[in-house]
Amino acid sequence: MSHKTKRILRNCCISLAVIAICVVTLKATRGSRVFKKYVCNPIPKSVKDIKVHRLWELSGHRYVMHFKISKADLEIILNSRRFKEMMDFTYRNGILHVTVDAAHGESLPVFLRQRAPEWFRPDNWDNPKVYRFKERDIEYREQMQILIYNDKLGEAYFVERKEGYW
Repeated sequence: MSHKTKRILRNCCISLAVIAICVVTLKATRGSRVFKKYVCNPIPKSVKDIKVHRLWELSGHRYVMHFKISKADLEIILNSRRFKEMMDFTYRNGILHVTVDAAHGESLPVFLRQRAPEWFRPDNWDNPKVYRFKERDIEYREQMQILIYNDKLGEAYFVERKEGYW
């Protein structure tokens, strides 16, 4: 192999390494930025391993997150808005169903046209706590957030959906 070819290969490897480092860094900070914007700012101390998946919609958006969190720090998030505890939930065929009370329930399509990421498995959890926050603005745009917490694992799923242009 000629000296020129070796130099080109070395420069390509260095460039690829720099790009890989940038991508990893951006992915790592993206989760915390999204968490701060849609869940809680500042991020509670026990929150670790934030995973984020964004679903695009014509008007609005949807985020799905998974993270580790202590029960004490979960209270910080729950107290940051008017979250209400739900009686139960199910997740089937890409739709999250929450039971508000004995007579009322609500459904939130999460993954209908896209496949869920490997880490999104709320249907595998036994008896998690489920909380919902919902509000509409004066133009009838709706925001709904569902927080599912597994006390045994110290993990949570957070589903955030905004309809309309925000």
